[in-house]
Amino acid sequence: MIGGMALPSYAQRPFIRLQQPGRITLVVHDSVQYISGATCKGCQLIVQDTPVRVYTTGGFAARVYLHAGENPIVLQARNKEGLAYNLQIVYRYEPPQPIAVRDFAIARIYTNPGVTSWLAPGDIIHIRVIAQAGCKAFWLHHLPLTEMVNQEDSLAGIYEGNYQVSATDLLNGPIQIMLQNAAGQTITAYTPNAFYTWPASAVVGKTTGDRPFMQYSLGEDRLGAAKRSYLDTGICMQVDGQFGDFYRVKLAPDQHAYVPVENLQLLPEGTPIPHATLGSWKVWGDSLYDYVQIQTGIRLPYDVQIYDHPGQIIVRLYGAVSNTNWIFQYLSVKEISQVHLHTVADGVVEAHINLKHPQPWGCILQYAGSALVVKVKRQPANLNLAHLRIAIDAGHGGSNTGATGPTGAKEKDLTLLLAKELNAALQHAGVQTIMTRTNDTSLSMQERENLLYQADPDLLLSIHLNASNNPIDISGTSTYYHYAGFRPLSLAIYHRLVATGLQEFGNIGNFNFALNGLTDFPNALIEVAFLTNPADEARILNPAFREKIIHAIISGLKDFLDECKK
Repeated sequence: MIGGMALPSYAQRPFIRLQQPGRITLVVHDSVQYISGATCKGCQLIVQDTPVRVYTTGGFAARVYLHAGENPIVLQARNKEGLAYNLQIVYRYEPPQPIAVRDFAIARIYTNPGVTSWLAPGDIIHIRVIAQAGCKAFWLHHLPLTEMVNQEDSLAGIYEGNYQVSATDLLNGPIQIMLQNAAGQTITAYTPNAFYTWPASAVVGKTTGDRPFMQYSLGEDRLGAAKRSYLDTGICMQVDGQFGDFYRVKLAPDQHAYVPVENLQLLPEGTPIPHATLGSWKVWGDSLYDYVQIQTGIRLPYDVQIYDHPGQIIVRLYGAVSNTNWIFQYLSVKEISQVHLHTVADGVVEAHINLKHPQPWGCILQYAGSALVVKVKRQPANLNLAHLRIAIDAGHGGSNTGATGPTGAKEKDLTLLLAKELNAALQHAGVQTIMTRTNDTSLSMQERENLLYQADPDLLLSIHLNASNNPIDISGTSTYYHYAGFRPLSLAIYHRLVATGLQEFGNIGNFNFALNGLTDFPNALIEVAFLTNPADEARILNPAFREKIIHAIISGLKDFLDECKK
């Protein structure tokens, strides 16, 4: 048992259980491969005649170098009595080869956009065709494509081109590509995705559903594209294109964003493009919060940035022009020092909300009728740790197991264990805590967010363990934030985690994790260590080291609060 959590138990009879790779015969295209897994504690492990370190948990990781073709890799585990267990992994290494089309054929077609799209005049389609070299290639309106030659390897047979959509184009499906050889023979193929012409008349959509959001682009990583802003419902915006599952919205003459199709309801034809002349503003406070109310007349899209030192909240409204001659500011405000109005571009107005304290404590944006209300959280009256309400989110859970370590330890179990230990330590210090989960249950991000909205904590800490395909070189601790104004919390904790002896992986900003996108309270995602690294895994499975981690997190919290007191 580790801290009350049952872990796999093995006799000292030698064995090898692989975590990476998942199979013992496989084809790979990289000459460097990594093997990780577990063997009996106290066993020796040999990989291709080279000793490999076995950690106290039984976890191990090894790197192997392959040559082209079959590579039988032998692993041997031997216990103290001399009993041995052998396991063979067979890698077939096929070095990546450039595509060379020998026959008169079109092998592949790539486009950007790479999804079915509805395009407006001025949009660009880029195409790349891989076919037999030495031919002529044509596409839209029989325009020629250019055969590209890579100067390093003289690779031919790659044809590329760009096309700018015009107002007279009638795109209506996949685009035909024609290839013609020297003998005059022709063959045709079609783009894998279709292209259509976006309606010439104005199209307007309205946000719907839970937590609609805008993102900056269609680029992706494992967390999705970088989000620009979460939005209220009922916000109207001009739509001027569609790319797969996203509508493109026109925020200003030179600014676009992308909204999921499921979060934007298209309104009847003839709906006017949303535009507002801003009226009077009101700045006041009640017993708990300060407020900025902006009369817009219609629900416009917005985004928000939060900054520290000095504390500032900047709300940017799109589709607006200012006729604001009245900003009423009342003595009931406690956190807001001043509000400024700036027109930064055609149709773009910013509200600069300056705060009295250098550290912002969050804000909530929502419409009340046709007025945008920014609810500004005040710095807690007492900044001693025991007087705060802290939310703890144990990452993953239920069917979402997260990362898996060499010994088979699962992230969902260890994050819950760490969250419970942190919760107990904070409660012992007199802190009121909220946990998003206390058992092995599946919780969506939306469910976690809803729970946090209802709890309204002062701070949020989300506990995770990191993962990498390289279990040898990649290790260490990291913390994450989205808004610059919330960085001090993540940085204070990061300093303390590094002091435990963990390697630095970084304090990482502009992070796209859903709970980092909450503007409601300072928040930090903590990737305690890399579970896939056997040394880090052994640390996390050690109760004494976990106690160090909990102490580091709490010390980081105190450091953050001490800075806020200055």
